[in-house]
Amino acid sequence: MKGDVSIAIVAPLQPEDFFDQLWQGVWEATFDLASFGVQVQNLPTDRYDVGGQRQILQHLIEGGVDAIAILPAHVSALNDLIDRHESAGTPVVTFHGDAPDSRRSAFVGPDPHQAGVLAGEVLTKLMGNRGRVISFPGDQQKYHLARRYEGFRAELARWPELMSEAASMLDQVIPGDGVYVGNEDLVKVATALERAGIQVPCVGFGNTESVRPLLASQAVSAVIDESRYQEGYFAVQKAYQSILRRSSGEDLKGVRIPSSVVFATNAADTGNSLHSAFEMVVRQRTEVLFNYKQRLEQANAELMSLSITDPLTGLLNRRKFEEVMANEVARARRYGDLSLLIIDLDGFKSVNDRYGHQAGDEVLKAVARVLKNSCRATDTCARLGGDEFAVVLPHTDSQGADIVRSRIRGEIARTRVPVGQVELELSLSAGAASMPGDASGADALIAAADADMYRVKQASRLHVNPIRA
Repeated sequence: MKGDVSIAIVAPLQPEDFFDQLWQGVWEATFDLASFGVQVQNLPTDRYDVGGQRQILQHLIEGGVDAIAILPAHVSALNDLIDRHESAGTPVVTFHGDAPDSRRSAFVGPDPHQAGVLAGEVLTKLMGNRGRVISFPGDQQKYHLARRYEGFRAELARWPELMSEAASMLDQVIPGDGVYVGNEDLVKVATALERAGIQVPCVGFGNTESVRPLLASQAVSAVIDESRYQEGYFAVQKAYQSILRRSSGEDLKGVRIPSSVVFATNAADTGNSLHSAFEMVVRQRTEVLFNYKQRLEQANAELMSLSITDPLTGLLNRRKFEEVMANEVARARRYGDLSLLIIDLDGFKSVNDRYGHQAGDEVLKAVARVLKNSCRATDTCARLGGDEFAVVLPHTDSQGADIVRSRIRGEIARTRVPVGQVELELSLSAGAASMPGDASGADALIAAADADMYRVKQASRLHVNPIRA
């Protein structure tokens, strides 16, 4: 990708003990992607400040960024602005919370329904699969809380004759056999239980600094930990990936981050059968996290590949080409020859004008296949942009470069690209330059090969109407 790109991150800073890990993930991803020319704007808001987020999104339409990652303050109130950005070609990734009815490119975060199922699984085991649960599900207008509660109730529904449920208020705690806290009020609920002298299994969400003392005192039995660090990291990563994939037209897949369980010290000490049950839960979740780690490594490898390759042709992009050129020129100065081909299709604009851009894409992909098949494994093929390509030929003098150039032109002459009812015949102009004869540095070598390409194009007169059916 040519030049720097800009990503805007819109998310709350408060409460700090809840969102600190999320921003740490954002900052870590910013550091990792800085070498690719990625600039990240951090635009914090209050937790449920819909108006503030609307102003930011409106401003970004006018100011312009390449992608946006946002933790939406409301499930649907920002949909119109998200849609406007997407329509304008600016991908929007939602994370932690979601706006599923908007046209956002992807969602990064836990599966709230499965997190709720896990909370129900842990709580019912702590309760011995029987008793009455007191629930604090939170505002059901918030998408992730509603989905989380649906998962929790689905797990309780497995024990219809043994489990029952009742709602409660913070200022009026109803005694029960277990407590579910689906919103951010876990500290308040557990503190109220402690003050009331109520000792029952209590399960909530968020392994934060304020919750850990309650885990130590056993007021909270377990928390379902949805990794906010990974949410922040992947939000930046997916925003960048959306920019790289934008020109290819491919759909951007989101990242579902599995939840884990953090138990109080007494959670597994209430009997052998319960201890075994918790071992099973932990083992199952460990397997999920292990599989997720593999997916994380695969996603990072895919992102690295996307950052250096042209998404349409699979050849290296201009940024990576420039890096390869610098390395090969330095090597050639020490060990010998280096040649470069600069290639330009003849009459490519007429293909797009007459047959459409999809036909043009097929032509570019056909040229890329010819270049790959005509070159050695040690050579580097790149798409510099539009219909311009380059081939870097290490340890190759001018005579060797002419041989490769002739081979490519011959293969192109035999290539046919089906478009509807016709087959397009292709031609190209290829310029060559070599070190040390034509240049002594990367920029000079590129300029010499480019000048030779224009000389070839002028001499052959193939630019008049060279691509034809």
